[in-house]
Amino acid sequence: MRILILSDLHGNIWALRAILEAAGRVDAVLFAGDAVNYGPSPRGVLSWLRRAGAVAVRGNHDHAASFGADPKASPRKARLAQALLDWTREALREEDLAYLRSLPLYAVWAGDDGVRFALIHGSLQDPLYDYRLDPEVGEEALLEAAETLRAEVVIFGHTHLPFVRAIGGKLFVNPGSAGQPLDGDPRASFALYEGGRVTLHRVAYPMEELFRALEGLPLPPEEMGELLELYRKAR
Repeated sequence: MRILILSDLHGNIWALRAILEAAGRVDAVLFAGDAVNYGPSPRGVLSWLRRAGAVAVRGNHDHAASFGADPKASPRKARLAQALLDWTREALREEDLAYLRSLPLYAVWAGDDGVRFALIHGSLQDPLYDYRLDPEVGEEALLEAAETLRAEVVIFGHTHLPFVRAIGGKLFVNPGSAGQPLDGDPRASFALYEGGRVTLHRVAYPMEELFRALEGLPLPPEEMGELLELYRKAR
């Protein structure tokens, strides 16, 4: 099987289109959460996830938008996240909110070849908000984060930092952020699974089109500048 692994699209339909073109034909889509907030096209992203039949879990921004909760974004992004959350809620229809509410906090899915994939946005101990699982995290923390999951491939999101590590007979994967990378590379990030291997990929997308749409969002000039800089620098 050829499987597209995504996370953290954050309403960026332009990045999604570039990923789909670069990835080509796939047999399944696995999504590790945060379809919405920050970006100007939350409905477009959600519509595609439903059409694609993606196996998806709920991220902290999905949870905040659909349940009216605090997204508990990282300190440097908290003000932007909260400022855009009200707009995101208003932009979504009830069917979108119902879809987000229906997403589980974790999921285990088996492909046609019998390989099992577990998806969690943060960690099993803290599915929505755990930021510990970055590329530098120790093996013990990764194993603990997925200790009760019976899966050969364990997929995380949330940190926007891509990695693939093999530990204890499992593959641990963060595909990075498709829609808002934070590792210094502004290109959209994704992963592909095929033949027992996971590979990380990057693809450029038309950021100026994203910026034109972002500039239509109801943000004060200072915060809009911060948002655009976040996408430009990917930091």
